Amino acid sequence: MRTIGQVIQSEIFQSTSLGKEMCEGCGQEIEIVEVPLIGGPNKGKLIQMKKGCICEDIKLAKETVEVAERLKSKKLLEVFDTFSLVPPELRDATMKDYQPKNNAQANAKQGAADYVRGFDPKQPQNLIFYGPYGTGKSHLSRCISRGVMQMGYSSIFISVPKLLRKLKSTYNKDSEVTEDKLISALETVDLLVLDDIGAESETKWVSEKLFDIVDSRQGKSTIYTTNLYPEQLLERDERNFSRVLNYDTTPFELEGENYRLRKFT
Repeated sequence: MRTIGQVIQSEIFQSTSLGKEMCEGCGQEIEIVEVPLIGGPNKGKLIQMKKGCICEDIKLAKETVEVAERLKSKKLLEVFDTFSLVPPELRDATMKDYQPKNNAQANAKQGAADYVRGFDPKQPQNLIFYGPYGTGKSHLSRCISRGVMQMGYSSIFISVPKLLRKLKSTYNKDSEVTEDKLISALETVDLLVLDDIGAESETKWVSEKLFDIVDSRQGKSTIYTTNLYPEQLLERDERNFSRVLNYDTTPFELEGENYRLRKFT
């Protein structure tokens, strides 16, 4: 069935009303009319049209908004592309590179792989990898971030200390970006990885900025890594880390020796 916009100058031809009904698509009351084709091999053939239907207008408006949002998101992510977020040794990290040394590490690797396979921004999931230095927390989180981006979603991987330094730099009058732009990118990205949370200085300003970031991620997928244990995080800042360690966050404890030092032993 054609819409009113698909028959040019149709209203100058005699039409026959076939009745009125509610359009399931746009919710408008429409009239079904029958008009003849004005040209072509089927000239004179009667066709039905929806008069008063605005489904096409709604679809066009929705597509316009989606394009605008994608462009906005792209511009925000470009803000983070202007400086290095990922340590060189993790830039090309893969799951294959990570060789578990114990059951805890194997379990964490499996959890990371499952997370990527099941990732859906509409069904947010949080993870936290915690344990000693050099057990692969950042490696696995970086692999998840890469995997999600390869699926076509947006992701930002950044260490919390580096992020806080970048936020402070926006206060410089010569800064090319603003704090609002950085925070907005963190809020809207499909997956945010906050690496090394808990390694930042303990100041009121740091606490407030962390609260703003963590609070903005409620209902969105976020991954945290930390060298501290949950009880240590809560001792540092219960208000912030109680949000990090809520019921939506799946914990993975990584045990073992510092694999970064393996070549020295």
